[in-house]
Amino acid sequence: MNPKILSLFLLLTAISFSQNAADYFPSQTGYKWYFKSHPLDSLNNPVDSLTYYGIDSFAVVSQFNGRSANIVLTKSGLLNTINFQPYLDSLYFSFDGANGYEYFDPVFVAGLIGNIDSVLALNFITFFHSLEGWYSYYRMSSNVNQSYTVFSKDTTITYDSTSLPLRFQLIGKRLADENLTTEIGSFNCKKFLLERRLSYLVSIPPLPTFAVKILGVEETVWLAPSSWKVKSYTPSTTVDFSILGIPVFTVPGLETNINLPFTNVDEEKNILNDFYLFQNYPNPFNPATKISWHTSKSSWQTLKIYDVLGNEVAALVNEEKPAGSYEVNFNAVNLSSGVYIYKLTVDGFVQSKKMMLLK
Repeated sequence: MNPKILSLFLLLTAISFSQNAADYFPSQTGYKWYFKSHPLDSLNNPVDSLTYYGIDSFAVVSQFNGRSANIVLTKSGLLNTINFQPYLDSLYFSFDGANGYEYFDPVFVAGLIGNIDSVLALNFITFFHSLEGWYSYYRMSSNVNQSYTVFSKDTTITYDSTSLPLRFQLIGKRLADENLTTEIGSFNCKKFLLERRLSYLVSIPPLPTFAVKILGVEETVWLAPSSWKVKSYTPSTTVDFSILGIPVFTVPGLETNINLPFTNVDEEKNILNDFYLFQNYPNPFNPATKISWHTSKSSWQTLKIYDVLGNEVAALVNEEKPAGSYEVNFNAVNLSSGVYIYKLTVDGFVQSKKMMLLK
């Protein structure tokens, strides 16, 4: 083959390979990410006293709401307790060629409106939940600095007898690739800007309706080959709903960086010598899982399972038990897929954790 043609072929092959979104995610379950997060004040300065840590764990590949999903368990907390806290929530990722999909979690956006009137907040939260689903956040083959719409939806929210025509959008943009040095190594990262945008729709006939942005929260994300998200940065955001008679307020920003694993053996001993409920295993599960716990003294103990609405669906333990470590099996063959909560009560003290049933 002509050397020039061969070189061109190899170059195109390399480009094609680099655009495969799945190549940026770990290939094996069991992979863990350790993060350090700094909340940012209104001037985007780190607030060190509020620093917290997180651990994500690639748990399983399974079908989730119509797509093959890489399911990641996630938790966050203080440095001296994070290793021993339960995984309470999950993240979902899926891939199709050059597109990386993420399951939209309305909780992120709902948290931005916690400072406003409860009636208006409830309207927003109801609307945000209607958007829940899969979206292609990361488009590896998109042109640099060219925006694309991940989703856009119009709605009307009524507040104090006033109808507010609004548009909520998630706007993506691929930025120039960047070499990023982290605590776990240096990576040539794909870099994206994601903006959650809320606009007011103005209609002045005969002119076409146009949107006036009233809130935009921008998150910059760095994706590293085989490591996925290694950094994210969201500056603080000033929210101005003064047109509704609501005082201007600031939503704090957040900078999160990948970190080395955290260790603290002494903390684990102190917790286990007192009273501790372990995360069920496996989790997610189908249909059976094991729940274990440790108590340091004899007491009356109950272990019950609840659905997310607070309805009791099973009672596994209800008896006096001596000090020690215990394990019970829970079979959810008759329950539907979803998140469940298991609650252990020991001598009047309660601990609870989330678990996920996937059928």
